[in-house]
Amino acid sequence: MAFSHARTVTRPALFTAVLAAALLGSSGPVAASHIEVHEVVSIAKDQIGDPWVWGTTGPDQFDCVGFVWFSFDRAGLDGRIGGYRGVRSYRQWFAARGRASRYDGRRGDLVIWGRNKHIGIYLGNGRAISALTDGVRIHGIHQLTDPFTTFLHVRIERG
Repeated sequence: MAFSHARTVTRPALFTAVLAAALLGSSGPVAASHIEVHEVVSIAKDQIGDPWVWGTTGPDQFDCVGFVWFSFDRAGLDGRIGGYRGVRSYRQWFAARGRASRYDGRRGDLVIWGRNKHIGIYLGNGRAISALTDGVRIHGIHQLTDPFTTFLHVRIERG
């Protein structure tokens, strides 16, 4: 009888543990994705006002590519964007993975303007942050001299 009682106690505990693991496992990547995006955007916003200097990657002056790479690298996520590379190379890297489009930009995605001339980080609601010649600042995606070209969808979890 004691054995039967132990099984009755153990099964619900085991079931609860398996159920909790399944629920956490299915929601884990989505929650982590939101945390990761928040971290990248927070790091990027901390650089507002830093000057633009061609060919620099921070920590207190940037060109556009250096700024994007710095923000993802500091968040420990530079692998999500293929490491440090030029604007054209970023576009090619994302396009080869089917993650470049003119639509469905989400917070944390990359944005390209012109013919691969400029890159920044999308903040949502038509706004982006990038290192412009007058420094790092937030601006509308359609407010630059070079036209908006494409979004590079950073997050794999798209739903």
